[in-house]
Amino acid sequence: MAKAPRSLVLGTAGHIDHGKTTLVQALTGVDTDRLTEEKRRGITIELGFAAWPIAAGLEASIVDVPGHEGLVRTMIAGAGGIDLVMLVISAEDGVMPQTREHLSICSLLGIDQGVVALTKIDRLDGDEEAIEFATEDVREGLQGTPFADAPIIPCSAVTGDGLDALRSTIKRTIGLIPRRPTDDRPILPIDRVFTVKGHGTVITGTLLHGRIRSDREASLDLVPVGHGRSRRTLRARGLEVRGAAAGGVRSGTRIAVNLAGIATSELHRGDVLTTGARIERASVIHAFVDHLPHNTGPWKDGAGVEVCAGTAHTTGRLTPLATLEEDGEFSLPTEHLAPGERGLVRIRLDPPIPCWQRQRLILRRLHATSDARGDTIGGGLILDPAPSEGRRQRPRWIRVAAGLLSEDPCERARTLLIDAGSLGVDRHQLERRAGILDADQALAPLLVSQDALALSRDRWVLRCLVEELATRAVEVVDHFHLEHPLQPGLGRRAAEGGLAPRVADDVAAAAVDLACRRGDLCLFDEQGLLTRPGRGLAEDNLPPALERIVSIYAAGGIAPPTLKEVEATTEMSSRALLDAVSTLHRLGALVRVSDDLSLTAEDHAALSSQIRDHLRDHGEIDVQALKSITGLSRKFVVPMLEHFDRIQLTRRDGERRVPGSRADL
Repeated sequence: MAKAPRSLVLGTAGHIDHGKTTLVQALTGVDTDRLTEEKRRGITIELGFAAWPIAAGLEASIVDVPGHEGLVRTMIAGAGGIDLVMLVISAEDGVMPQTREHLSICSLLGIDQGVVALTKIDRLDGDEEAIEFATEDVREGLQGTPFADAPIIPCSAVTGDGLDALRSTIKRTIGLIPRRPTDDRPILPIDRVFTVKGHGTVITGTLLHGRIRSDREASLDLVPVGHGRSRRTLRARGLEVRGAAAGGVRSGTRIAVNLAGIATSELHRGDVLTTGARIERASVIHAFVDHLPHNTGPWKDGAGVEVCAGTAHTTGRLTPLATLEEDGEFSLPTEHLAPGERGLVRIRLDPPIPCWQRQRLILRRLHATSDARGDTIGGGLILDPAPSEGRRQRPRWIRVAAGLLSEDPCERARTLLIDAGSLGVDRHQLERRAGILDADQALAPLLVSQDALALSRDRWVLRCLVEELATRAVEVVDHFHLEHPLQPGLGRRAAEGGLAPRVADDVAAAAVDLACRRGDLCLFDEQGLLTRPGRGLAEDNLPPALERIVSIYAAGGIAPPTLKEVEATTEMSSRALLDAVSTLHRLGALVRVSDDLSLTAEDHAALSSQIRDHLRDHGEIDVQALKSITGLSRKFVVPMLEHFDRIQLTRRDGERRVPGSRADL
């Protein structure tokens, strides 16, 4: 099978005036400096873009970034989506401050494949020795960076010398770069917003993950930067790749998207187009970062930093949590992270920006300095874009971060299950915090080993916790039997609510179900009363206290005593009597007529039969008729008729009652 066409993003990097834009134009024929100010000053101010068809089935989109020290933020916005860096270094000047800062940024962004273009060799007048010396000088300057062994190609954008070698070297290096994943959510950070006459709003960016298609059903979610802006769903009515319309686009491609129903003023660089729960706006993140050695002092609690992630940037307050030890484990909670150390930090972002798990970020000083290595002071990987809040949480945060650092989706899922405890986790949390799209596949080993339990199609919990809660449910019901010996059992909702302070409803339900399946609990009736086997009450085996109450009601016949009269006779407390009568209602020994009146089951059946006979003979019944039948006063007759209305033996029709739906005449 023929390989699918390869598309990737090639980014430039290097010091100002080392010839990045001129070299891009020589390779592609495109002048990426499009702004009037760029033409006037002769420097790149904004991101520039050019299409470069390298070979059949292989096309690159070149992102030309600014080299000026004051525009590094813009450089980062362009570098975040590149697959391969073309490091441009002038043969005249060698490695310069912005070269070093760009190298640091590429390293922190995880870009480890590059080609060095040693430009402006035409100014050395063909002196091979000078070119060789310049090459050696650059090689020395690259030591200790990911590009220490990168090929260095002397070339001139003016004369064309070395450009063929540069092209072939780039083509060869591309073969070492794995393709970007296409089975992820689409992630498209916006880097430009503009209007095209006749089409409307257009955005551009590098599709980092997934795919995007253009059809009537396709939609994208806009995740905005800043406060006061809402997530919204947009339709992509047109896609372009390198100036040509496209029906679908794979990750690793520079793309222009024509969006319907939104103005350019409603979009900003840093916004992200995506789908699903993978990306949301974050105000607090946990990140695994490198603190660059050249910084002047340690990071302490509250250290101010500028945070650049994707094409977005914001300010943040950093709190060191732990350092990474030589054995690869996080240390105990720490109060500082020194230059040259790697560790875990918590960053509060203001304003919030779109973030996702395993996204790369760059940390810079809030205020510019004259440091020869620039203002980039660190960066790394977002481990948890939605960490928990609260005091004295550092040990917990470190445990979770260590698990989320794993490359194994199953281990990351296990980490969140352990952290969530009896609250359980859902599909949204696994995608958002652990970057897991296929939760079923990630959790399959845990479900097979019975370490995890599926609560539903979209919810899971650790099985051991459910087992512990099932044992606790038995204890709760045992305690209830001890405290309320005259009641048959405890309501299911009450039992679930008594398990622990923080238990999700479905987890509590699963625990009770497990206890019932084990035979440790059983259902007393259809209303869900829970009882312990051998501990519940039965109508044919009532304790003496309940037998006495039934006998009192039986003595009253169809003129039963009130609760106060029963209380006086039994000398029970009001609470105990209510519990006892409620139990007899559930057992069927008594039938509730009103809040104050009850009949024995036998007397209720006899009275029902009398009413049916009257309805069969006369077609109706009223208060006076029931008084004549029973010899009772209105005190009894009125609540009795209302009771028979409720159970639908009768149905009120003005002042009379006619047969109800359950009269069965």
